[in-house]
Amino acid sequence: MSGTTAGRGRLRAVALAAGLAGLALLAGACGGSSSTSPSTAGLLSLQQLTAQALSYAQCMRSHGITNFPDPTVQDNARAKGVSFSGAGIDQNSPQFRSANSTCQRQTGFGRISAAQMQAGMNAMLKFAECMRSHGITNFPDPFENSHQIGFNITGIDQNAPGFKSAQKACRPLLPGGGP
Repeated sequence: MSGTTAGRGRLRAVALAAGLAGLALLAGACGGSSSTSPSTAGLLSLQQLTAQALSYAQCMRSHGITNFPDPTVQDNARAKGVSFSGAGIDQNSPQFRSANSTCQRQTGFGRISAAQMQAGMNAMLKFAECMRSHGITNFPDPFENSHQIGFNITGIDQNAPGFKSAQKACRPLLPGGGP
């Protein structure tokens, strides 16, 4: 996790848009600034990720970050994943860094392999190609940024019947069936 959370900031530790387990950023996919994180075969399901995130939160509290929140689960048409919302947690403090390192090792939450990133990108590319083949010709390729994979679909009308139809047809290509 990086950055300092102040006021009403959000701690973000979620699955990758391609279903990667526990990472430091909420991956944006299928919704401009909204986020999704479906799970891939062989990786964690949303239920497994949620359990892992809860274990991580409990570990963080047991290692001195007493105000670390429980995870919030998102599982709807626009977002699927796990996030943490917490105010006043200094993610750069030595205590946070130590607890985070220990808890990631103990729970596996926040660790993503290169193979998982590649699997996620491959799935998202197939989804983008499908969307274009179903008439959404301006649907972009996914982006990869550190531990984040997603789509920037700003400017695409997600409420248009054609978009909804294409999304329904292509959704099975996303790991876990997508959001």
